[in-house]
Amino acid sequence: MHGHSLLVVSLSLVFAATACGGGDNGGGSSGGTGGQQDGGAGSGGSAGSAGSGGSAGSGGSAGSGGSAGTGGSGGSTSPDATLQAGAADRFLLKGTVVTPDTSYVGEVLVEGDTITCPAQGTSCEGQSGASGATVITTNGVIAPGLIDTHNHILFDIFNNDDWVPHLPTSCNTVADCNSGSSYCSDSKCDCIDNVCRYTNHNQWPNEAEYSQMLDYKQCLEDASQGKPWWCPQKYDEAGDLKCELDKWGELKGLVAGTTSIVGLPGTSSNCFSSLARSIDVTQNGLGADKIQTSALFPPSSISANGVCKNFTSGKTDAYLIHCGEGVDTAAPTEFDKLKTVTTPDGCLYAPQTAITHSTAFGPTEFATMAKHGMKLTWSPASNVALYGKTTDIPAALDAGLEISLGPDWSMGGSQDLLDELRFADNWDNTHWNNRLSPKDLVVMATANGADVLARSNTLGSIKTGYKADLFVVGGDGTQPYADILGANPHSVRLVMVGGKVLYGDDQLEAAGPATPGCEKIDMCGRQKFICVAEATTSNKLDETFAQIKSRLETALTDLDNIQELPAADCNNSCSSSERCYPNTAYPQVAATSCSATCTSGAKCYQRYKSGSNQFQCLPVNECSPKRTEKFAPLAPVFACP
Repeated sequence: MHGHSLLVVSLSLVFAATACGGGDNGGGSSGGTGGQQDGGAGSGGSAGSAGSGGSAGSGGSAGSGGSAGTGGSGGSTSPDATLQAGAADRFLLKGTVVTPDTSYVGEVLVEGDTITCPAQGTSCEGQSGASGATVITTNGVIAPGLIDTHNHILFDIFNNDDWVPHLPTSCNTVADCNSGSSYCSDSKCDCIDNVCRYTNHNQWPNEAEYSQMLDYKQCLEDASQGKPWWCPQKYDEAGDLKCELDKWGELKGLVAGTTSIVGLPGTSSNCFSSLARSIDVTQNGLGADKIQTSALFPPSSISANGVCKNFTSGKTDAYLIHCGEGVDTAAPTEFDKLKTVTTPDGCLYAPQTAITHSTAFGPTEFATMAKHGMKLTWSPASNVALYGKTTDIPAALDAGLEISLGPDWSMGGSQDLLDELRFADNWDNTHWNNRLSPKDLVVMATANGADVLARSNTLGSIKTGYKADLFVVGGDGTQPYADILGANPHSVRLVMVGGKVLYGDDQLEAAGPATPGCEKIDMCGRQKFICVAEATTSNKLDETFAQIKSRLETALTDLDNIQELPAADCNNSCSSSERCYPNTAYPQVAATSCSATCTSGAKCYQRYKSGSNQFQCLPVNECSPKRTEKFAPLAPVFACP
């Protein structure tokens, strides 16, 4: 995390086609990004719990991409939070505290970036650090910040309006799917609950519509591989928008009470983690990044062996790998492949390893995982939207597995982790006879997430000495876990990361950083403040919410407006699925920079930033896949119900 001043009072297309996300990484940093999923209507959100004197909130409606609706706001009729201004670096929060192992009416004292006193009753206000502190009477529920253990953060500028799988939405048999879409040819789809779904994670990245969306992301982040030929050079190097892409994803999490996100951003940047913690990068504010990720399956043997070596040396404490994503006969075999990809076999069967998805696994795999202390990250909304099914969580629980939650991303997955909690709750209620209580789900999104990241001594709980990553929702305290499940960014009253208040109800704005100040935003009719910019011009840390939004909106519109060239400009060589576009992705350089004389219709370009082949003769115009989709406007930080 970066310091706010306080108030005193990618990967290439081929990776995307074979992975659930991005690349794998053999070192201590996170893996790259690529793609993720979904489509099909999801079931509605569960109802919010009743507030004191009020009726229960209504459930959310089905999302077009499969995630649940936004659900109720907890049905709370508790009064607004109030603030008594005091010291800028010390806060005393009063309300119902969810630790999450238990709950009680009490207080939480924060000094600097640390929780120094969580206690029932009023004993914290007697601590010396409470003297002169800013006092926030929440009239609500104080909880640990949510921990998202599975997201593809650079894609969070998109939502269901931008991409969900283009499959038939009505079927009676598999044959209906095969005849209804070329994407289902060769039995790639199944008819599940009368909707065509894919069966394996290797299938959906082949959609042309998905590839177009991926091209936009690759262009704007200035990806080292996989940029489309038509990407304007103004998004190269200093002009790239990777900081803005990452911040938009962090903002989506932050307003929903998510304070740590495994974002799989690929190469890190000093602009990351300025809002929510991008937990899998060195800028996470925790002193070190000891998390490795792999969204590519299988990882290379070199990479996998490197992870095992890092386990032994202590360089890596947590390894998060996508595995077993799908419902066909091939997907379950990935668990055995995870064992044999290393030398010696099985060194990834270890307590540091958490498997993301595990959709194809059952009691046998779960028993082996539990035996070795492995963990599981569950992303039900995207699983159901893409494959019509999700991981067998009752079987995983029966095996003794520890489970965390992650929304995956905002196309077909959930908008945020609160949304994912409601989807999980509804799926549990309708398929597993309410096996999971609201408390179980909240623990998955907090304490269990910290365990998956090997940060259970720092994050995920309200305990003395832990980081002050907290959020507050409305509620009278009678059903605090249900109040959390019913919350959304409209009803989130306060979010604090590392002891700094970054989002909340407008009347609490004095708790936020004074310099350079916060911005007012409307969250579905509720006035809020959000503190995005920092008092430094380095690494784009001075960007405001409005500036980030404007730059991303402008860029998407810019890319939407790129025009095709006449077919003759590409010598009429483009196929029926291609069109002619100017090669603007790479700078033209002096002809003498290329070792050979460029032929007619080609010029010398700097194709790579270094290396013996950085200068190449390339066509001035190039055939590229036909662009049929547009991606402006920018997906909102939160879509109001």
